[in-house]
Amino acid sequence: MQMYETIFIIRPNLTDEEVTKVVEKMKAVIGKSGGAVLQAENWGKRKLAYEVEREKKGTYVIFRFNGDGKVVNDLEHTYRMEDGIIKFLTVKPSKGDPGPLVMPSAEEGRPSRGRFGHDREDRPRYDSGKRTD
Repeated sequence: MQMYETIFIIRPNLTDEEVTKVVEKMKAVIGKSGGAVLQAENWGKRKLAYEVEREKKGTYVIFRFNGDGKVVNDLEHTYRMEDGIIKFLTVKPSKGDPGPLVMPSAEEGRPSRGRFGHDREDRPRYDSGKRTD
């Protein structure tokens, strides 16, 4: 069996009890398909980088689990059928110790980018076109 990590975003208008039900449902899908949940963390409500299905916030939940391709297929099918889930991603981490599930902090986020994708310090400086000689 392979190790996978999956993160899914739940609609922000769901109550804590409904979020817990969705999380337990996803754990049950992994178990019924022959997988085993190794770690599960609820990262809470966070602002999305862009609107998804007219939502600007969402509750982030991440799992690390063992399973095969059937487990991933069943889990992603359930994600698509669940109305409370607005986005999901499942990946197979690289070989070696995957380390702890760590929520990125605001300071560790993406660097500030300029209009053309350059870091502000690396952005080319344009002169006004006036000659100084």
